Amino acid sequence: MKLRDFLFAIHVLHQQNIRMATQINQGDMAEAKAWLQAALRQPDAADQLHQAAQTPYITLADASYPPRLKEIPSPPLVLFYRGNLQLLDQLNLGVVGARLATTYTKHSLELIFPGLNTVITSGLAAGADTMAHETALVHQLPTIAVLGHGFNTVYPAHNRRLFDRIATDGLLLSEYPAAVLPAPFRFVARNRIIAGLAHGVLVTEAKVKSGSLITANYALQNNREIFALPNRLDQPMGAGTNQLIQAGAKMVLTAADITAELNFYP
Repeated sequence: MKLRDFLFAIHVLHQQNIRMATQINQGDMAEAKAWLQAALRQPDAADQLHQAAQTPYITLADASYPPRLKEIPSPPLVLFYRGNLQLLDQLNLGVVGARLATTYTKHSLELIFPGLNTVITSGLAAGADTMAHETALVHQLPTIAVLGHGFNTVYPAHNRRLFDRIATDGLLLSEYPAAVLPAPFRFVARNRIIAGLAHGVLVTEAKVKSGSLITANYALQNNREIFALPNRLDQPMGAGTNQLIQAGAKMVLTAADITAELNFYP
C-alpha cells in the first residue's frame, strides 16, 4: 500500500484520531499498521473508503500539503477540499472572534481589509467568521474556510450562499469526510488548522473564556503572530482581546499594524 493510501485509510477508518495521527507524524507506524490490517477486514471498510474518496483530498505525504500545517503538533493526515488549493501557498491571516460579534467587528474589518494583501482564513461560523469571509470577498481578498464537519453539511445553514461562493472563488477545507456532522469537539479541533495555516491570527472580539482564544493559544504555541483589536473597557465581548494585548499581542489600529509584521514572510 502506498503511503498516501495508507494515510487516507487510517484517517477515514480511525475517525480522524489525533493521537494516532501524531504517532504517524513522528514516524511511529507500528501501531497504525496493525490497527489498519484489522480495520480493513471489517465489512463496511471498503464502502467507507469509497464514499470518502468521492471528495478531492490531499494527504500529509503530498507535495501540495501546506508546509506550515506540518509544523503543528497534530497535523491532520488528510484534508478534504473544494476550490483553489494554490491559496495554501500564499501569505495567510487567520481571523477569529465571537459568534455573537457586534458591528464593531464588521466595521473594523471593513477599515482594515482594504490595506491587506493576504489570504483571509476563518471557520465559516456565525458572527466574526462570517464577517471575515464576507468582507474579504467584498474587498477581493481570497478566503479559506476551515470547517468543523464534512461538506454535506452547511453550518450554520444560513451560510449556504457564502459556502458556495467560497467553494467557487476561494477554498473550503475539512479534515472530515463529507458525511461527518458538526460537533463541539470538532470545532475545537478545527481551530488548530486555522492557526497552523496562518502566518498570523487576528482576534476581533472575544470574551475572557472564548473559543477564539483557543485559536490564539494554538497560534502562540506554533510561533504565529498574534493580533487583537482593542475594545472598550465596559464591553464584555472585548475583554478577551484587551487581555491578549496586555499579554503581548500586537494591537491593531490599521492594516499597517498587520502588514508590518507579516511582510517579513516570503
